[in-house]
Amino acid sequence: MPTLSLSANTVHEALDRADARHWTRNPPRSPRARLAFLLSKSGHDPATLAARLHTTPQALESFASLPSSQGGDQKDSALQQAVEREVIRLWQPRIRRRAHATILHNGGQMMVSFRAWLGFTAAAGSSDDPRLRTLTLSFHAPHVEALFSARHRGAPEPELVAILSHALSACYFHRNRPQGTAEKVSIERIDYLEFYY
Repeated sequence: MPTLSLSANTVHEALDRADARHWTRNPPRSPRARLAFLLSKSGHDPATLAARLHTTPQALESFASLPSSQGGDQKDSALQQAVEREVIRLWQPRIRRRAHATILHNGGQMMVSFRAWLGFTAAAGSSDDPRLRTLTLSFHAPHVEALFSARHRGAPEPELVAILSHALSACYFHRNRPQGTAEKVSIERIDYLEFYY
């Protein structure tokens, strides 16, 4: 696989890329091997895989015929990135779950580093002007468990963002304030996000 960018701008991709640190072996590297792996997870149906990657079976066939050294050429970058994301999402699910179980067994702590536009809600109302913030902080259970559980069941991105927003409110904005405070934060848009565990 080409150089793996560990930061992402979606929660599910950031979780998948953090999980990549726990792999026990590397995923396939060549375009043909990557597509063979993805087809094995799609009932060996090129049309199903093409729909998931937002492309056509013909484009997949053309991509698979590229030499390994050309898998990341600019003309194929969008498809190459889609294939890479899908391989990362599906690679070594048992290793992923084992790593998550170990993390939760040992206290369920993760570090989160991100830059995002945040909206704020307080007793006086909400802000209509999201503010760009760059933060690094530590999340603890049950927020970590909620993220892992949602990822395991394939929760949609808005649900993952809501879980992350709730964790951010609890772990950062409320840490020195009385329990039950009405102030909340919502993540409006993520510029980059990285989990460490």
